[in-house]
Parts: sequence; structure tokens; C-alpha cells
Amino acid sequence: MFGVFFGGVAVAFLLREVLGYPLVSEVVYWAAVLGFFAVLFGSSVTLFDERDRALEERASRWTLTILAPVLAITASVGRLLPRVSDYALPDAVWPALYGFIGVYVLFAVVYGVLRYRS
Repeated sequence: MFGVFFGGVAVAFLLREVLGYPLVSEVVYWAAVLGFFAVLFGSSVTLFDERDRALEERASRWTLTILAPVLAITASVGRLLPRVSDYALPDAVWPALYGFIGVYVLFAVVYGVLRYRS
């Protein structure tokens, strides 16, 4: 399943960056995405068991736990740095920080909905 996806992405990258075929690259990329979902939803074999789900939960928890202080510190430094020095964060950093905030908001909403339903 992941082999289809990552293989397609690698071929698409090669087509776009090395050979200069952006349209063909996009077609290959979307074929890989559709192949991924075809295997995920079309296979009669159980692809994930409880160990995989536990690992996924631990990885999600660690990712969110690590990114939270990074987000808080970066936002704080970004706001204070221009006031106390001649330096400032590049303007491109702020949309990325808002993207991180969006991930946390989405997680909270999904968590709340799942908690409410169970």
C-alpha cells in the first residue's frame, strides 16, 4: 500500500524535476494516490491490527506533544524579537505557525466529536 504511494511519488518527482514533464508527473502522482486508496479500501485482507493502531496513537501523541512547545516558543520569540532587537522572523514563518495552530484546532475538534460519540 505505502509502496504504491511512495513509488508513485518518487516516479512523479523524477518525471517533474529531472525529466521536465510536470503534467505527466501530476498524472502519475494522482494514480499513486488512487492506488493507495484502492488497496486501503478495496483489499479484503486486514492491513492493520491493534498493534498498528496502538503505534499510530503513540506516534500521534508524541508528534503533538513535541510540536506544542515548538509552536509556543516560536510564536513567543516571533512576537518579542522585533521589540527587543533588530531581528525579526521572516514573514513566511507566520503562515506556517497558523498552519500548526490549525492542526491543533482540527485535532481538538475531531477528538471532541469522537469523545462525544463514544
